[in-house]
Amino acid sequence: MKKLLILVMVTLSLGGCATLAIIPPEVTLVDLEFTDLTMFETTGEFTIRLTNENPDPLRIKGGVFRLYLNGVNVGKALTSESVEIPGLGTVTQRVALHVNNLALISRLATLRKTEVLDYEIKSRLYVEGAWGTRRVNFVNSGSFSWGQEEAAVEIEVEG
Repeated sequence: MKKLLILVMVTLSLGGCATLAIIPPEVTLVDLEFTDLTMFETTGEFTIRLTNENPDPLRIKGGVFRLYLNGVNVGKALTSESVEIPGLGTVTQRVALHVNNLALISRLATLRKTEVLDYEIKSRLYVEGAWGTRRVNFVNSGSFSWGQEEAAVEIEVEG
């Protein structure tokens, strides 16, 4: 009887996990505008596009975004603003970005001389649903050169 009860509980819990499967939203950079400059920090605003490939809307509770240039962490953006992405749709969101000038200055001469600039944006979104809040991590990366752009996206879901 104990084995049957355990088997039923495991089967129900696995079935419940299958219903929570969603396609994670995609985050892409639309615009970057700098608004304030001090000796140690530059403040700007990211405009990001959130894309939902699911037929149902996704509610995003907030997010964290880190910007890397040639492997150096140069800034972080945080938002607690909730946004709903319609099913099979997109929305844009503006997020304040804070750039560490000291980290950037030490690499500025090298960055200006290089023909290829590698970038990486690490994003963490908090997606709300019937299951609670799920953390979804993204890594968008690529390289810029004078005539072309190469990009890659890596997605990891924790929950």
